[in-house]
Amino acid sequence: MSKTLEKSKIQSAVNSKVIPVIDCDVHPNPKSYEDLNPYLSDYWRDFLTDCKWKGVFPGIPIMAIVANAGHRMDSIPPEGGLGCSSLDFFREQVADKYNYANAILFPDSSFMLAASAQHEMATAVASAYNDWQIDTWLAKDPSLRGSVIIAPQDPEAAAREIDRVGSHPQMAQVGFSIHSPYGGWGDKRYHPIWEAAIRNGLVCTFHVSVPGGLFRQGPVIGNYYPEAQTNNGLTYQAQINSIVFGGVLEKYQDLKMVFVEGGFAYLPNLMYTMDTHWRNLKREVPWIKRSPSQQIREQMWFGTQPFIEPERHEDEEHVIQIIKMIGEDRILFASDYPHWEFDAPHAAFARMPKDLKEKILYKNAMKVYGLPDPTK
Repeated sequence: MSKTLEKSKIQSAVNSKVIPVIDCDVHPNPKSYEDLNPYLSDYWRDFLTDCKWKGVFPGIPIMAIVANAGHRMDSIPPEGGLGCSSLDFFREQVADKYNYANAILFPDSSFMLAASAQHEMATAVASAYNDWQIDTWLAKDPSLRGSVIIAPQDPEAAAREIDRVGSHPQMAQVGFSIHSPYGGWGDKRYHPIWEAAIRNGLVCTFHVSVPGGLFRQGPVIGNYYPEAQTNNGLTYQAQINSIVFGGVLEKYQDLKMVFVEGGFAYLPNLMYTMDTHWRNLKREVPWIKRSPSQQIREQMWFGTQPFIEPERHEDEEHVIQIIKMIGEDRILFASDYPHWEFDAPHAAFARMPKDLKEKILYKNAMKVYGLPDPTK
């Protein structure tokens, strides 16, 4: 199949006999970070070349990842480069194989831009990521949707960047790291960003990130990678708390937020705990009119990755119960390709009732992102 497809051919490529898939978390990479150079000004191109920039800013250390630096071993395209750096290979290995109707892109490593204290440089790199993403991915496949990459440590510049590219018809969301550079995401300084997202009809999506640089505060990362991975959910809980009690969702009731790669099993306890303290202490936060659980169920969605895979088969029914406690319409499929935690969509939900499987694999995402029904 030709990998640069017309819209009609994309739709006909979806097998009507198999549940279609909308993947809400795919991470494209440039073949090398020099591919971003054409989208940088002369000043920043020379600056980053002299710095020997390799995709992560100095001063933002990340934990060594024993699993092939975080990528599937087989995600490297035949011609070389980073994992998921070839649209053709992505379609062959994943999109065509698993009956994808749409894939929502969030360029790899870009969620660490917010950790840079050099906010002018981070803003320039974010802009380059956006133009690169449009030229090398979105323009070549109408089924793809993109993320507007920003440097939120400068909220006004971030809002301008959202306005610059957010009206592109294939842009679906604004991309954030779950760690915030200054204070929690409920801080008022970020309001210009939410306003720009609403102006452009974009979802705000938060992706897992690791402490380093401006991400100094928050739950401890841990001494070992499995410990760090397990601790990720703590940051998500803290940020959801910040957003809700900071009044973001009350002020911006048209705002939609998606949280990927942080799991979802913690949500029932988090929602009920927030509700308890809100009822008892609402005098301190009089701007919160709706209960926290209502706000979460109306304005937040959660990716499946990393999906819960119980050691005991008899516990699988409890996963479904957790989903029902959160809301069956709140959960979106996220593969995390090309990372090693990749979930194959139909295998991950093989034991799930068909109606719930359909909601997770495409129906919920279709509604959140305003995508066409792939079965019609």
